[in-house]
Amino acid sequence: MIELMAKIADRYGLYDLHKNYTKKDQFYYDKSEISKVNIDFYARPDIPELKFEKSDSSDNYEYGTISFSSQVDGDGKDAVFYYATKNTKKPVNIIMIHGWRSKLNKLDNIFKEGIMQEGFNAYSYVLPYHLERAPQESAYNGEYFLTANTIRTLNAFKQAVSDIRALIRYIKDIKKETVYIIGLSLGGLVSNLVCEHEDVDALASLFYANDLAYTIFHATSGKYIKRDFVNNKFYEEQLSDCWKIINPSLSKPIIDKNKILLVSGRYDEYVLPPDTNKLWEAWGRPQRYVYDCGHSGIVLLKKKIRDNTMKFLRGIEG
Repeated sequence: MIELMAKIADRYGLYDLHKNYTKKDQFYYDKSEISKVNIDFYARPDIPELKFEKSDSSDNYEYGTISFSSQVDGDGKDAVFYYATKNTKKPVNIIMIHGWRSKLNKLDNIFKEGIMQEGFNAYSYVLPYHLERAPQESAYNGEYFLTANTIRTLNAFKQAVSDIRALIRYIKDIKKETVYIIGLSLGGLVSNLVCEHEDVDALASLFYANDLAYTIFHATSGKYIKRDFVNNKFYEEQLSDCWKIINPSLSKPIIDKNKILLVSGRYDEYVLPPDTNKLWEAWGRPQRYVYDCGHSGIVLLKKKIRDNTMKFLRGIEG
C-alpha cells in the first residue's frame, strides 16, 4: 500500500510537471564544442566581489539578496543567492540548492525554521535559467537548464558549480566560517559535484539525481528530453559519454565520508533507485536514509527529513 501511494503521488507530480514542456526540438551536439566546454570545467573560481541588497530584518536576522558576476558564461546572468544572516560568534552557513524547474520555497519551507532555531545563516542559490535568471522567452521556469542541447546543459552545470564554489570561497577564505550544503534533486546532483571539488564542512544531498543520461532514458521525468535525443538518433551510451564530466558517481568527494548524508526514496519515479544506489556505492557507502516514499517524499515526509538532516548537521557541529 505504501509503495502504491508513493507511486500515485509521484505520477501525479509528473503529470503536473509535464503540462509544460519544450515544444521545439532542443537537440544540439558538437564534439569539438564539448571539448572546449570541458577545458577547466572545475577550475577554482576567484573570490567574488559581492553586492548585498538588504530587504528586511527581524528576530535578529537580516534578509536580502547577494549577487556577483558569474565567472562562467552560462545563462549570461549574475549569480544570485537569497540570504538570511545573523551575527553570531561562531557562524555556520548553509547553502541550499533547489531542484530543476523548482522554486526556492520548497527547501526554504522545510529547513528555514530549523536553521533559524540553530542560529545558522542561510543562503538559497538560484540555479541558472531559473526564476530571475530565466530568459524572457522561457515558456516556464528552468526550461533551458536541462535539455537535449548538450552544450548548453554542460555550461549550465559548469556555471552552477562555479557560482556556488565562489560563495564558498568567500565564506571560508575571507570570513573563516563553516559551510554546509543542502541540495535537492537536480540541486543534489550539483551539490555532489561541488563536494568533489570544494572542501565544505558537510553535505546533505536529498533525492539527488546522478547519471542524467540514465535518468533521461529510463525515468518518466526526462521523457520530452529523451524524445529530442531519440528523434535525432542520439542514444543513452552517447549521452552518457558526452556528460560523464557531470556524473558524480564517476569521481569521489574530497570531503570526509562521515560529513556526507544521502537521502533517497525507495519508490522514486523522478530519479530511479538503481542510479541513486550507484552513487552511494561509488562514494563508499556514506550515511544514508532510504525512506518508503517517492520523490514526493520531500513534501509528504518533510518533518522527518528536516529532523534527520538537522540532527546530522548538529552532529557535525559537535
